Amino acid sequence: MLTALYADDWLVQLATLERAARQAQAQLYLLLDSAFLPGLHRKLAALSPSLLFESLPGCDEATRDVSPLLLACPAADALAAPWLARCSGWPMLSAIATRESQAELAARLAAWCIVEGEGQRFNFRFPDTRRLPAIFSALTPVQQAQLAGPALGWSLMGRDGHWQALPVPGAGSGPAERPVALSDSQFATLVGDSETDEMLERLQGQGHQCRQDPQRAYRIVAEALAAVAGEQLDSYAKLAWCARQLAAQQAAAPPGQPARSMAEPR
Repeated sequence: MLTALYADDWLVQLATLERAARQAQAQLYLLLDSAFLPGLHRKLAALSPSLLFESLPGCDEATRDVSPLLLACPAADALAAPWLARCSGWPMLSAIATRESQAELAARLAAWCIVEGEGQRFNFRFPDTRRLPAIFSALTPVQQAQLAGPALGWSLMGRDGHWQALPVPGAGSGPAERPVALSDSQFATLVGDSETDEMLERLQGQGHQCRQDPQRAYRIVAEALAAVAGEQLDSYAKLAWCARQLAAQQAAAPPGQPARSMAEPR
């Protein structure tokens, strides 16, 4: 797991989003980051998913296996499907309500899969719901309109396992040109946003328990990094500092109890 397990009522809330979309004469689509469940598209073939990496040069089966998927949200009576339940605990699920067709929305989103930044091209991980809020916030209003298009709503599964809404403009423009170019400041903002998760991955690799309570581990490491912001520390020193803070606070507060804020007195 990389996030909290989804809340008990998450499927009920998804069914509510689907009904609201139908009432607005729109369709609710699910955007799935299958990098967390490689090969998911094979299990969903009957639902005719659109693979956003399909149009990339040199796309092969290995690429398709990790491609973001877009598909029409199943009706309420089919929302308890086992494949959907497997998403719980992973930052991989968004729900987009729009009057665009699946093909139109897939083309719009596919244009954002590869972007330019600091003179190079890279995979833009907006289907990863840990990244999506900061990504959307960093975009200009024009870029937000290009990404979301005429979407009536865009909900994503947050780190806490609850649905949260992106402030989509609701009056979009045409799809972006490929590849999208980010400014230096946008690139720097998004690199900074990913630092805590990257540190957690390194800590997990060293044997620290980061996935038993991922939301709590994220909070501890985010606070640890904030406490040394501006210090002249290399990545190894930051890693050691975060490891100490994580170990100390996990020992002080067993799983299920709130960790002490580093701003609190000992």
